[in-house]
Amino acid sequence: MADDLEKWAAKIRKLEGSNLMIQRYSILSNKKVDTTFVGVTPYYPKPKAKDYNRGFMYRHFVVRYNGAITEISNKEASRKKSKLPTGLYSYIMIKWRIEDSTTIPKGMSTPSSNTSDVNEFYIRQGSKSLSKNLQKVFREYFYDLEAFKLSS
Repeated sequence: MADDLEKWAAKIRKLEGSNLMIQRYSILSNKKVDTTFVGVTPYYPKPKAKDYNRGFMYRHFVVRYNGAITEISNKEASRKKSKLPTGLYSYIMIKWRIEDSTTIPKGMSTPSSNTSDVNEFYIRQGSKSLSKNLQKVFREYFYDLEAFKLSS
């Protein structure tokens, strides 16, 4: 009999827990998630002459909570970065070196001015606002894209 009561109590606790989670989700999704957000348009950056003269350009990314990463244009970043639903999306801007330089960025611990090392440093700096899991996903994003291989 005691075993039956414990099983019954466990079922009740499980139902209460799932109901509580459903209620929390309902509260969050109805009051805090902007359902009118239409997403972002992917963009592939093409450096301009002024970027080559400076030796770098800025790249803009939207990272979804589940690890989906979309690169967006500067224009779209300006329009949408403040409208991203908090907790679901994060906006990241990173500096991206496109020309070799002997200048080492401030805060870089290794004395290398190699372009791929510097870009990896910028990626790590830019991803600091993300959770540890998403930081890893963001770094791996660049290794997975052939066009952005950091090392050969």
